[in-house]
Amino acid sequence: MKKTILSIFIVTLLFFSTLSMGQVTLGAFGGLNSSKLSGDATANGSYMSLMGGNFGAIIDVKLSKGIYLSLQPSYSQEGTRVSYTVKGVYEPVDSVKIRLNYFSLPLLVKITSTNQRFYALSGIETGLLLDGSIIVGDEKEELPDVPQWNIAVHFGAGIRIPVGFPSIFVELRYSQGLVNLTHEPLNTNIIPRVKTSGFKILAGVEFPLGKAKN
Repeated sequence: MKKTILSIFIVTLLFFSTLSMGQVTLGAFGGLNSSKLSGDATANGSYMSLMGGNFGAIIDVKLSKGIYLSLQPSYSQEGTRVSYTVKGVYEPVDSVKIRLNYFSLPLLVKITSTNQRFYALSGIETGLLLDGSIIVGDEKEELPDVPQWNIAVHFGAGIRIPVGFPSIFVELRYSQGLVNLTHEPLNTNIIPRVKTSGFKILAGVEFPLGKAKN
């Protein structure tokens, strides 16, 4: 954990040291996560998507023509539904929901088109678990034995629409966890060896602080 914290500190320090090197854009966004876990599951169980919110801020720094470094501190609701196949029932039955709420710190590279309207992005997200819960029926309990940190890779694309001084944007993003949330086998942990994954649809507004030189 100490190595993770140190890595985040170093990356953040390097990011802010670039603020004086190029045009800076500030913004905010909100949207939806469609997330689930993937990995070990019981013979009659499967992981299904669970909807949640994603809200945060944007700090973009222009590195060169059409290339930006983006830091996006945010709050992200993730998790999964666990569906079980029940004999005599046609559709799988959802009986368990797992919710994982993170403070996330994605560090992304954005590459824009010539007209600055379209862009692609990719990068790494480090997530600090704020709280986790498991919901069975009407009962909600704290989720035990989940690591405090998660790391995921992001890929996505978006469209930017100028509306005067600011711009609004809409973005679709896929995230895939890189580490198991636990290393425990199925018979000893309610969350066995699984990783996070999911899609995000986000919308927001950006305010450039300086004149872009295309």
